[in-house]
Amino acid sequence: MGSNNILRTREKVFYGVGDMGNNIAYGAIGFYFVFFLTDVAGISPVWAGYIFMIVRIWNAASDLIMGVVSDHTKTRFGRRRPFLLFGAIPLGIGFALLWMVPFQENVPQILYYTLIGILFNTLYSLVSIPYNALLPELSQDYDERTSISGYKMAFSFVGSLLSAMGVTFIVDTLYPGKSMYAVSFPVMGRALAVMLTICILCAFVGTKERVEADVSKNQGNIWSNLKSLIKLREFKLVLGVFIFNMVSFDIIMALYIYYMKYALKISDNLSYIFMAIPLVAAVIVTPMWVGISNKIGKQKTYIIAAIYFLIPLFSCMFIPSGSIVFTVVVTILIGVGISASQVLVFSILPDVVEVDELKNGVRREGIIYGATMLLYKISSAIIVALVTASMGWFGYVERSGNSIVEQSASTIFGIRLLMSFMPALCLILSVLFIKKLSFDKENFDSVKNSITTAK
Repeated sequence: MGSNNILRTREKVFYGVGDMGNNIAYGAIGFYFVFFLTDVAGISPVWAGYIFMIVRIWNAASDLIMGVVSDHTKTRFGRRRPFLLFGAIPLGIGFALLWMVPFQENVPQILYYTLIGILFNTLYSLVSIPYNALLPELSQDYDERTSISGYKMAFSFVGSLLSAMGVTFIVDTLYPGKSMYAVSFPVMGRALAVMLTICILCAFVGTKERVEADVSKNQGNIWSNLKSLIKLREFKLVLGVFIFNMVSFDIIMALYIYYMKYALKISDNLSYIFMAIPLVAAVIVTPMWVGISNKIGKQKTYIIAAIYFLIPLFSCMFIPSGSIVFTVVVTILIGVGISASQVLVFSILPDVVEVDELKNGVRREGIIYGATMLLYKISSAIIVALVTASMGWFGYVERSGNSIVEQSASTIFGIRLLMSFMPALCLILSVLFIKKLSFDKENFDSVKNSITTAK
């Protein structure tokens, strides 16, 4: 280990580019897929919520399986990187298929998007779980992991930016908006598929696994691995932080396009700009949050950032429709909050690996990330499906054919309410978990020294 724990900037960049690819897919689906189902395919919000829930729960199970598989993998390329090499192109193809509109009838549509969603999410697990499990194997230095996570999340935001801005730029600017969605969304799917494939291949080419684990020790089955992992107090607390933090972000992503188009009445030709603003802000302030974290610690920084984030979220309830100035200010503030929540939570999770190794005698990054994603995505599937269905309860009317639908005042109030209070509630719950976590740099170094001594 030693100096190998400090990575060259080039390798951090290549690793980060991989997450740019992951988040081109994740961002496009998070921001637009439910909207695509309701306003392009013409599926009701209730059925759109069910589709999202089914494929996300499938994705949760496939994440766990892939975590175990990658822990047991041994090749000349390492345990994680081969999946980036062989999964990149199939993932791009699966992504492109999501945005096709091959049927007009409701039942074939529901079956198609459910099955293609399952296919895509299986491929996404194949790539994203080994990719995330690679981070602890790049370095075992506490602060270096925060730095790597900073690069990772900066490129992650760029990926989300490319998807958030790129989708609306293609479907609302290059094409004439709503009347051509059935044509423009498939074009967008193919364009972003090429981009995400290239990004993931870059991560394979530009990284190196430094921690060589004894694969022969990873012989437990999935349930025995989960059982021993759940016993770790640190894992349970970090899991609580991760789940509620990420579900908060998922709710924002799912509702943001509805909020922009219907609550704030942002015109189609400007929508790509307002989709981009929070993510540009997130990229710009990422180094600031990394610096603060290195000075006062990850936990304190997270608490400060989460409390701050409540302010712009609650203000979403009151931004006047059509007010460009207020919208710009609040979306910038939202981007600052998103940056902190994403950077910090992804820098905290890898530290559980060493605690697990000390107490259970084996490195199993894959099962840790797989179990975390399993429980997070099940939670996200249920909550986001309920939030989506709630729009139907508030009277949301899905699009039919090429018609343009105006939403009622009660629907717009419901969108504002869900956009403001649901993410805020999840952030508050995440703070309650992180307040109980006491695992700073000194504790981390102590755990590492204990592992070295035991060997």
